[in-house]
Amino acid sequence: MGKKGARRARPLVVRYIALMTAVAVVLIALFGVMSYHEQSRHMEEQMLAEARVLEKSVRATWDFIDFEQPNINYDRDGTYNFKGLYCSLVGKSVGKLFTMSTDNQYELRYTRLDPRNALDAPDGFEQAALDAFYNEGVAEYTGFVENEEGKREYRYVGAIYLTESCLECHGSPAGELDVTGFPKEGLAVGDIGGAVSISMPTDLYEAGINRNTLLIIGFFVLFLTVTFGASLLFFRRRVTEPLDNLETAVAEVGRGNFQASLPPEGGVREINDLTAGVKAMAGELDALYATLEEKVDTRTRLYREANEMLEEQRAALARTNELLEQSNDKLAQENEYRTNIVAILSHELRTPLTSILAFVDLWETSGEQHSRESRECFDKIKTQSQVLLEMVNNVLDMVRVESGVLEIARDPVDMVDLASTVVDGIAPLAQKKGVDVQFAVASEVPLVRSDWSQLEKILGNLLSNAVKFTDAGGRVDFRTGFEPETATLVLTVADTGIGIAEDRLEGIFDRFVQADASISRKYRGSGLGLSLVKKTAEALGGTVSVESRVGEGSVFSVRIPVEVLEEESDEDFDCR
Repeated sequence: MGKKGARRARPLVVRYIALMTAVAVVLIALFGVMSYHEQSRHMEEQMLAEARVLEKSVRATWDFIDFEQPNINYDRDGTYNFKGLYCSLVGKSVGKLFTMSTDNQYELRYTRLDPRNALDAPDGFEQAALDAFYNEGVAEYTGFVENEEGKREYRYVGAIYLTESCLECHGSPAGELDVTGFPKEGLAVGDIGGAVSISMPTDLYEAGINRNTLLIIGFFVLFLTVTFGASLLFFRRRVTEPLDNLETAVAEVGRGNFQASLPPEGGVREINDLTAGVKAMAGELDALYATLEEKVDTRTRLYREANEMLEEQRAALARTNELLEQSNDKLAQENEYRTNIVAILSHELRTPLTSILAFVDLWETSGEQHSRESRECFDKIKTQSQVLLEMVNNVLDMVRVESGVLEIARDPVDMVDLASTVVDGIAPLAQKKGVDVQFAVASEVPLVRSDWSQLEKILGNLLSNAVKFTDAGGRVDFRTGFEPETATLVLTVADTGIGIAEDRLEGIFDRFVQADASISRKYRGSGLGLSLVKKTAEALGGTVSVESRVGEGSVFSVRIPVEVLEEESDEDFDCR
């Protein structure tokens, strides 16, 4: 088992070695690149400093010759005798001697744009340096290039600025021959007269950089190898071996040996914590197995009881379904009963009432002279018959709305015609009570498409209620407006009647509800009118609301969405 555990642990060690090797390779590569770059930067700085020293040394010789020109060109008796020894010549000679003394590895020379000697003509690098001096105002120009032999070398070019003594050969007037026989250039103090060019080999520097880089990388590799080897040994002794032993113990616990020996503590803290957890798990498993049979019996008993409860619930559900079927049968019978009632109301009540009203109208229009008592009697018969017929119609309409059989028509509706029809229908009752009825249709109300019949019932109930609960001398106002943003008709019926108490407003649209019993006895009615208004408005997709104060009157507002057929531009239609 231990060998098997070791084989399983080996991939972890392999992964660790692979990871550390990859990390080492990346670190060594980064460190090598950084080291080489840093040494190259130091090499360039060192070579620049060396080139500056060489330039200053040669310039010192130049300045010395320039300073000693009077002693060189004048004899002891004060006679001027040009010896042909001047600063430029000496500087070039020193440069050649220096180049020869270094076996042509170092080269020091002078150059200018318009050289007096073809040997002083600038090469490509020197030309770029001179251009930079003239155009960019720099005094030095450096860089690494490859020479004709393909070797890498460091180039330094420093600008030479004219001094007062230089004007003797290079000043004004331009074109005049100087003491050396060359025409003057007409330059001034501070102008660039040429440049010192130094070429330095980089072989020794680069060899040193490579040698140092290899030494540093070798030391770094040795350091990482020792570090990784020590960490691998520690990892093996303190992690993988304890995990192998712990795996063996866990396998024993899995086979039911809960007293299996676990590896002793003393390793890393995480392994110790894992060992303690395995010990606790083994103890819990031992206790669990000790009571497992009892728990299985208990669970079996609980499952049996649960099954019995499910059987009881199934039986109860079957009884509930049976009761539901009986309830559905009763509902069907009640629906049939209600249908029969509607048929009775429609044929057995409304037809006789219509006939009674027709006979009364014939009696009134017969042209015969009747006594006052007869007229009063027939007026009561007509009034009571109309009240009863209104109640029967409301009951029939309510049944249709609540049963869902109400069919909504989409007819063209002219609100002026509709308002006139409704007001004309309520006018006799209003005149008899002495109530003034006014209506107006706003100019922005267009021709719409809706259900003429249902709108007529809504307005008829509202106006009938308003006249019924308004005493003689009162007034009822019916207004029709339109909201174009939502294509909504706004129907408002306001009266100056008895009003409704605030605590009664909430349920005023419920069935068989009136303000109070005294009002019901005084004004009569079934209490279905406002409920029918609400349900009919909702069937049309609208709403109804009320505002009222006792003794001041009520305002009922109905909002019905409609389909606009055309726009009207006439003035408000008002009828009093």
